[in-house]
Amino acid sequence: MHDASQQSDCSCFPYDHSVRAMHAPRMVIHLSLLPRQTMSWRVMAHCEIRAHGERVWLTRIFSPYDHWLQAGDVIRVARGERIWLSADGERPAEVTLTSEYVGRRRRFDRWPVVRWVERAFDSLLPVAR
Repeated sequence: MHDASQQSDCSCFPYDHSVRAMHAPRMVIHLSLLPRQTMSWRVMAHCEIRAHGERVWLTRIFSPYDHWLQAGDVIRVARGERIWLSADGERPAEVTLTSEYVGRRRRFDRWPVVRWVERAFDSLLPVAR
């Protein structure tokens, strides 16, 4: 973990600063990184990684560069990327991964017949009681 690696802006995907994006629900994951232990993470949605407290080492699967994040620094990573994180000090470091919340659709929601059967069943419940 040497400081000689290139530092960059790391804007890997377009970031929408519109009013809709500012008020959209977000999901925040808090991670505690132990010193001298490396953690791997596969990013499931475009996100911003923010360092809190101690300096954090971060490397990405498709990048030849390492990144060192100081407290408050933010790096953006794209969905599907694999990253490795570690605390670069003697104390644990904290990071947050923030992404837009995407509600999960049930597999059968797109079938109209299933929705029709659910509505028919729901309408029969009061009669059955």
